[in-house]
Amino acid sequence: MPTIKMSRAKLEALTAKPPEKRTDYFDAGYTGLCLTVGRRAATWYYFRRVDGKLNRLRIGPWPQVGIKEARSHADELEQAIEAGQHPKAVQARQKAEKTESRDIDHDRLVERAAENWRKLHFPALGTSSRNDYGKQLDAFVERFEGRDIASITRGEIIRHLDSVQSRSAAQANRAAVVMRQLFRYAVDRLDLPANPAADIRNPSRMVRRKRTLSRDEIRVLWRACELAGYPHGHALRFALCTGQRIGEIGMMRWADIQGDYWANKENKTGQRIDIYLAPHAQKIIKDCPRIGEHVFTTGVESRLTKKTTGLRSDIWGGDRGAMKRYILPRIPETATELELPAITEAFTPHDLRRSVRTGLTGWAGVAPDTAERVLNHAIGGLRAVYDHADYRPHVADALIRWDAELDRILSGDAAKVLSFSAYAETAAGADGR
Repeated sequence: MPTIKMSRAKLEALTAKPPEKRTDYFDAGYTGLCLTVGRRAATWYYFRRVDGKLNRLRIGPWPQVGIKEARSHADELEQAIEAGQHPKAVQARQKAEKTESRDIDHDRLVERAAENWRKLHFPALGTSSRNDYGKQLDAFVERFEGRDIASITRGEIIRHLDSVQSRSAAQANRAAVVMRQLFRYAVDRLDLPANPAADIRNPSRMVRRKRTLSRDEIRVLWRACELAGYPHGHALRFALCTGQRIGEIGMMRWADIQGDYWANKENKTGQRIDIYLAPHAQKIIKDCPRIGEHVFTTGVESRLTKKTTGLRSDIWGGDRGAMKRYILPRIPETATELELPAITEAFTPHDLRRSVRTGLTGWAGVAPDTAERVLNHAIGGLRAVYDHADYRPHVADALIRWDAELDRILSGDAAKVLSFSAYAETAAGADGR
């Protein structure tokens, strides 16, 4: 075990022609410090006896760690020993800290942080919420990929939301929700010094829609959907029969139809609901061709899966959307055919769901609580904790009543049960007499 006077030139010469056998070269200027030179690498070690036992403490590789740095590391180990710490324990803690620091730095990459948050948060969401959140999360990652999430400023987040808002106010609000939750996760799990999204508000104040279709409008739309045909006309008529979300209807599979019921498993609440298929709904299903696994499909194959896909919820709106292309052009001719006014006030597929909910209570005499169950609205508060009754018979009875009411609507008959607004008008007229 030779002792040498350490110099860069001497060490470079030793490592240029390494010995056949691994050799320890001790530093003449620092007791216990040595450079171990082998055939493939050279590594600094510090030999120190602690509690009567000789410890060989690794410092680092040459030439990455120079002579001065090696001596400095040895000083730190000596100070730890003088402070009553075992040097191997000190090194173990330092290694763990470096590993944790590297892991955090890696996980702070925007794409990693987003993916880890997705795994943690998304399983508790319903299908449509997962899809909506996923789109906004993907858009955020695309814009900031490769960045440390801690380096993203409040201004950058707001400008990102502005770009989303220029396309859709509703999507911008969803993006704001995603940003707030993602950065809250990053502060808690990734040691961010501050939360730039903490008090960012939703960019748009959304006005709650109240649009419902009248009985005459439902009659005109139904006929327009018959003329439009499969798949879009069939899907909208099915929405009028069941009151379910148009995106969930578009994803309905043949395998989900079990006798007289549709087992709606992929929905916003994340809980299965069995939707009774009354005569009108069954007739629509029987008229659908079996093109793929989905009941309502354009028959176009996905480029990734090479399978036909259902009707996504985002195909209906916009200037090139299904509503404007296939349904609305039929409205004038069906209004003329039925000798009814054309539908002039704009409506969306979701307005049909609101119309069914209103009709269930206002025209079909269904109790409001049961009507909420038909639409698969989440019941909150104490009821969600204590009420676990099976409402399937109640939902079936409500949809049978609504199916009978659809018969009366399509026949041009007036409602047997007065809506609340009609009742109020009747009562007011009686008071006037």
